[in-house]
Amino acid sequence: MNESREDKAAAARARMAELAEKFIDRTRGELATMREHLAKLAAGDASMLGEIHQLAHRMAGTGATLGLVPLSECAAQIEYLAEIPAPGAVPNAAALAQLSDALDALEKQLRSAAL
Repeated sequence: MNESREDKAAAARARMAELAEKFIDRTRGELATMREHLAKLAAGDASMLGEIHQLAHRMAGTGATLGLVPLSECAAQIEYLAEIPAPGAVPNAAALAQLSDALDALEKQLRSAAL
């Protein structure tokens, strides 16, 4: 069967919407994980910074690919904030507060991006 160009475009848009919905659902869970990692980081576990960075990096890239630019930008900000401290160092209170605020901004974007 030959699909028209419009049918193919509609199918592609539907698939992208499905992928975006799955991404948003996954990101909600990863946001909760990032909050847990932030609490452990505040308690002195410097390894959690790398975990936050990795999750934020993936969110930023996938969000941009799916056209969820504001969400991607929030994730990119978290990724950036996770790169500032020296490797193996626990961020100071101000940096931890910035990370917390960035996670709040990501959560706000997740709510507005919900399909």
